[in-house]
Amino acid sequence: MRVFIPTQHIHHHPQKDYSDGLPPFDHLEIPSRVDAILKGIQAASTVDLVKVDRLALEAVYNLHDKDYVDFLLAISETLEPEQEYMPSIFRNNLSKSPLPFQGGMYCQEIGTPIGAKSITAALNAAAVAEEAAKYIIKSGQDAFALCRPPGHHAAPRRYGGYCFFNNAYIAAKVLAQQGRCAVLDIDYHLGDGSLEFADTNIPYFSLHAEPWQNYPYLDANVRLPTVHSELMTFSPGMRGRFYLSLLETLIAKLNKGHFNYLVVSVGFDTLGTDAIQDQSLLLEPKDYAFIAQLLAKIEAKILLVLEGGYDISNLFDCAKYFMSGFRTSC
Repeated sequence: MRVFIPTQHIHHHPQKDYSDGLPPFDHLEIPSRVDAILKGIQAASTVDLVKVDRLALEAVYNLHDKDYVDFLLAISETLEPEQEYMPSIFRNNLSKSPLPFQGGMYCQEIGTPIGAKSITAALNAAAVAEEAAKYIIKSGQDAFALCRPPGHHAAPRRYGGYCFFNNAYIAAKVLAQQGRCAVLDIDYHLGDGSLEFADTNIPYFSLHAEPWQNYPYLDANVRLPTVHSELMTFSPGMRGRFYLSLLETLIAKLNKGHFNYLVVSVGFDTLGTDAIQDQSLLLEPKDYAFIAQLLAKIEAKILLVLEGGYDISNLFDCAKYFMSGFRTSC
């Protein structure tokens, strides 16, 4: 399989996560995630590795609101190498405020600090997704885009959940120019950003934790849309065989769309030992082989796009089982 990897993700290394208040904990979105996953993939399959250097600025502007992207670029230019930015005030419209306060209209939490090179890394991750999509169109082969930082929480004008630009929908827009395309999300969390991008051309399918009790902690009054999306939740404490049954049901619904291309937001944070979970999902590394087997049977060209996965000690095994299952079923 051809695997695309960003060269600049190592420059994004947030230090502390304040999501749970004080004291903060060491940030989980660390560069070694990609290293562990890549080694697991390589242990299971012959890999044609493509390193991507460029930045997908045009693709990002084509997907996200201009003022949002302008802000992220502008705030980055104000930061020193070891400095991090987080909003201090949160309002719907801070466009008349000084630049350091404007982030509070583009973000709703304090778990996603911006470093001096974070947005450069995010633009590089977007380029990885874009290059992988172009490869699939040209070659007719599946591919894996090891995007970091991840993207499925990034909305048209909102960052958060460790995400800045929506890598999955950047790739899906490329693929949708050549045929019917959908996005399937199997990260632990609902991709609330991806959900905002879903439309007739690129619908969104997701199996996730209950989003009022887990990140993104939706407003109690929010009702999730049922148009252009198919959303399923798993129960706390669910083990692999029951999760696989739900995923099989979701894939059966997806297959009715007869898509030519499928972008899969792959999250290894569904592993039972992942600290990111608020309500435990009891998957084991070996379960990822069966997950991948279900994906590989979908009659569409598949682009796998990395999202979450933060148990560094087990990421190698998860990726190895996943790629073994995907490879043997293709």
